[in-house]
Amino acid sequence: MHQLRYAFLSILALALLLRIVAAIVIDGQVTQAGRTFLIEGDANGYWELAERIAAGEDYSIYQPPRYVERTPGFPLLLAASMKLLGKSVFAASLLMAVVGTGCCWLTWLLAKKLFDDSTANWAMLSVAVSPLQIGSNVQILSEAWFSFGLLICLLALARLILQPPTASCGRIAFANGVLTGLTVLIRPGWILWAGLSSLLVLLFGKTTVKRRALSSALIGLGCFAALLPWAWRNHEVTGHWIFTSLWSGPSLYDGLHEGATGASDMQFLENDNLFSKMSEFDVNDHYKKRAVEFVTSHPGRTIQLAFIKAGRYLSPSLNATGFSGGPFSLFCVGWYSTWTALIFLGIWDLRSRVSIVALLVSPFLQFLLVHMVFVGSIRYRLPVEFPLSILAAHGLVLLRQRWSRRGRHESESSSGMT
Repeated sequence: MHQLRYAFLSILALALLLRIVAAIVIDGQVTQAGRTFLIEGDANGYWELAERIAAGEDYSIYQPPRYVERTPGFPLLLAASMKLLGKSVFAASLLMAVVGTGCCWLTWLLAKKLFDDSTANWAMLSVAVSPLQIGSNVQILSEAWFSFGLLICLLALARLILQPPTASCGRIAFANGVLTGLTVLIRPGWILWAGLSSLLVLLFGKTTVKRRALSSALIGLGCFAALLPWAWRNHEVTGHWIFTSLWSGPSLYDGLHEGATGASDMQFLENDNLFSKMSEFDVNDHYKKRAVEFVTSHPGRTIQLAFIKAGRYLSPSLNATGFSGGPFSLFCVGWYSTWTALIFLGIWDLRSRVSIVALLVSPFLQFLLVHMVFVGSIRYRLPVEFPLSILAAHGLVLLRQRWSRRGRHESESSSGMT
């Protein structure tokens, strides 16, 4: 027990150290290049919104102002960093290093709840040293903060569907919904989890059908309650009840138009310049309709794009321009090939425990389907690697046990011969 505890603390410290080092290295590279962020674009938008929150100004971006382009979950975290640590991108990166380390810890908690300390330590080690997780966790992007929320949602759901029923199931279900809603405010695509987690409760819950149905309804109610203040605010500024954002239309069109490649390219926004002529709500609706028109008139290309996007999402190495290729990509291919094999081994061993497999794989499948519609990138897969790492750790523990038994058998056979 003492050895496992020491391993846990050592891995957690290693996770934090690696992320701090990454933050320092990236800050030096960005400063030398004369930029503010390693990955420009989304980071600039998040930072500007955080500055407005910290200054007590209207939550909007660009001119004319867009009030509902981004949900506030991640800008609020950055605004807190600005209030506590000043307007320093490096300080915010260090805060993100702590958040990323927290994701490793939550992975350990979830693995321990589902399996044991040994599996939990291996799961935490795999995400602690994962090269893409280390680099991603310290970016001024929402992935690490969203991963943190995703893991908390999975912990709450695991308690609801895998543990014996208690009188507090209703409260747990409602809290699960609230946690889901708060995580949606970080990544709007997570809103589908309210329905998917309700389905998992209906399928795998250990209570009566009636109580499972009630728990599912409470998950939806909790999610609605968490999102209602944001939707109310959006109604005040736009006249429409928007529970997520008004960016889904452009994002959908980004992945579904005649020039789409499966990667993101928002140049059409500058070319069309619709925000100078139409309201934010109307622009969102306009691009959504154009995307639907493309699907209905080009079904073959839509299917082809879906597979291209899936390939980008499943890619074992970076696919962003300027970051792909070279020795690091080869290392990533080897890393993810091994990791994927362990995941399948873990799933095969758990084929009689479908509820655990469903809990850990569902987020991965949800975002695979989402990004087969929108645009695809390995970036969108990184948050769901945390629960998948638990399956990989289970597979690794199985291999170690088999090797150990084989070693003992060979040793006993050798002793018998002598």
